[in-house]
Amino acid sequence: MLGATKGPAMWKTEIRDSAETAPAAAPAPSLGASLKAMRLDRALTLTALATESGVSAATLSRIESGQLSPTFEVIAKICRGLGTGIEELLSYGTMKRLAGWRSLTRAGDGRVIETPHYRLELLCDDVIRKPYLVFRAEIRARSLDAFETLQAHPGQEQVVVQSGRVRVFTEHYAPVDLAPGDSFAFDSAMGHALVSLEAEPAIVLWVCDLRETP
Repeated sequence: MLGATKGPAMWKTEIRDSAETAPAAAPAPSLGASLKAMRLDRALTLTALATESGVSAATLSRIESGQLSPTFEVIAKICRGLGTGIEELLSYGTMKRLAGWRSLTRAGDGRVIETPHYRLELLCDDVIRKPYLVFRAEIRARSLDAFETLQAHPGQEQVVVQSGRVRVFTEHYAPVDLAPGDSFAFDSAMGHALVSLEAEPAIVLWVCDLRETP
C-alpha cells in the first residue's frame, strides 16, 4: 500500500515550522581569516604555502592580515597550493555537506571579494563540493592599462551582462564588446580581463568552473 501523500496544507506547515526554528546563520569569516585557519589546520608555514602556491610568503601574510586584496588569479593559485576549492577557502569552517541540497542568497547578502579590478559577490556558496562558482560582479576597471597582465588559471568561465557595457580581452582573439543580455564563454587558461566601457561599473553574472579541462 502506498503511503499517504502530503497535501499543500502540510507543506505550508512544514515550511513555516522549519523557517521559524532555523538557527541564524553565522557571519562568514574574512578571506584572510579563512586562509590563515586553513593553512594552520594543514600545519603549513607561510613559507611552505608560498612554495606550494607560487605566491610569496610576504603576499600571503598581507592577505591574512587584511592588508591586501588579492586578484582572482592569486586566490586560485593559493587554492591550488592548499589543495582546495575557492568556495571552501572563502567559507572555511562554515560550509555544509549535504545530499539533495539547495542554497539561497538574498539580494545583497552574498559573500564579497574585493579585488583591484572587480567586486565579486559570491552567490549560494554555503554548500561545498559544487564544481562551479557564481558571482554577481561589478566590473570596476575602465581600461586594460589597469591590469599588469592578463589573468589566467585552469577552468572555464561564462559571463552574462546585466547592466552597462563590457569589453572582454582574451589571448589570441580580438576584444569583444558586450551589451546587457549578451553572454560570453571562454577558456580560463587563456589570459583574460574584463573592463567597463561606461563611467559606472558594469554588472555581470559570472560563472566560473575551476576544474582543469581534460
